[in-house]
Amino acid sequence: MSDIIGREPILIVGGFGSNYSLYNQLQQLVGQVSGRVVKVAPITLFEWTGVVASDSYGALLRVLDLAVRDILAEQQTRKVILVAHSAGGVLCRIYLGDQPYGPRRLVYNGFNHVSALVTLGTPHTTTRLGRQGGLNQIAFVQARYPGAYWRFMHYISVMGRGIYGVQQGQPPERGAWQSYAMIDGSGEQWGDGVVPLTAGLLEGSRKVIIPGLRHDPRPDLPWYGTNAAIVRAWWEQVELALQEPTQGQRT
Repeated sequence: MSDIIGREPILIVGGFGSNYSLYNQLQQLVGQVSGRVVKVAPITLFEWTGVVASDSYGALLRVLDLAVRDILAEQQTRKVILVAHSAGGVLCRIYLGDQPYGPRRLVYNGFNHVSALVTLGTPHTTTRLGRQGGLNQIAFVQARYPGAYWRFMHYISVMGRGIYGVQQGQPPERGAWQSYAMIDGSGEQWGDGVVPLTAGLLEGSRKVIIPGLRHDPRPDLPWYGTNAAIVRAWWEQVELALQEPTQGQRT
């Protein structure tokens, strides 16, 4: 326990339509590989379901803010590292912000509490608008907080290069084509089967591409949290990024 005292803890933020229990294995692996305290933001499937009706991440932001404050108080640290999967990364970018969001004009200024944002298969940009796939939320952060926006924060974007989208291909390739086209306008490109590389690699971040990875947990295909070797492959890049100066520290 003594070797993790003083090290910033990690909070995992799940993706669209997930329940936080889905990330139990990832929590264990990240803790094992990083040697840090790791928690999961308790966002439930019920709360994600509410997004479909409201077209807003407002309810999720409250859960995330409470989870950040809880882990900071518990570990007696000033800042946390966020590791976000899929749309969880978009949620985190809204949380970091200082501009009003949604009809309730929510502002959390989360940048004060976060030292690094690590995204796993997060769609950071889009060429479309709409409720489907959280496109409106992506467009919001893309317009308000483009790229590695916060100057004293580390950004690491991790993407799997697992499936090339083909409109008339096999089912996984067709599904990838449809998802890539919805997000980016072009289906014929590489990505993790849901998010294309063009959208998942945040401008200004440390970009990490891992061949063969799929977007989410499946019995027969590797994803960002399948085993310690895969987690280590991207976490080692996080550790390197944490040792580098941020934009705000460069002269």
